[in-house]
Amino acid sequence: MDLTTTPTGDGGAAVTVHLTPQESEMLGDDAAALLALLARGMWAAADLRRGTPRDEWWPVVMDTSRLISALSGIRDAALREADPTSMSHADIARWCGESRTTIASRRQRGALPPADPSDWEIWARTGDFPDQPTV
Repeated sequence: MDLTTTPTGDGGAAVTVHLTPQESEMLGDDAAALLALLARGMWAAADLRRGTPRDEWWPVVMDTSRLISALSGIRDAALREADPTSMSHADIARWCGESRTTIASRRQRGALPPADPSDWEIWARTGDFPDQPTV
């Protein structure tokens, strides 16, 4: 997977993610879905920085929450796959941006990764997006 940023003639930038054939096959439509969620967050961040008002913020909240959940599932799957003897609490704390004591407590309680894989961790492994909660 390669990420490139190319300036455009109008002062903007084109951001391109190039997937290998294997990555494209494994991710399928999820690649575009994740990029769309990230794009919503980027548009919102640009609006916030400019002070541009929006009539409704709920799509931003919904999409960024979904992206955070997906990324948490990937993180939890990676933590589950990693050899626990090769990672100290301090290493994981540094990688996750948490305190060492928080990571130690979560690992001792069996909460990092969670004892049972979340729907989002299962998605990271299988590609089956969890259903969105209905209101």
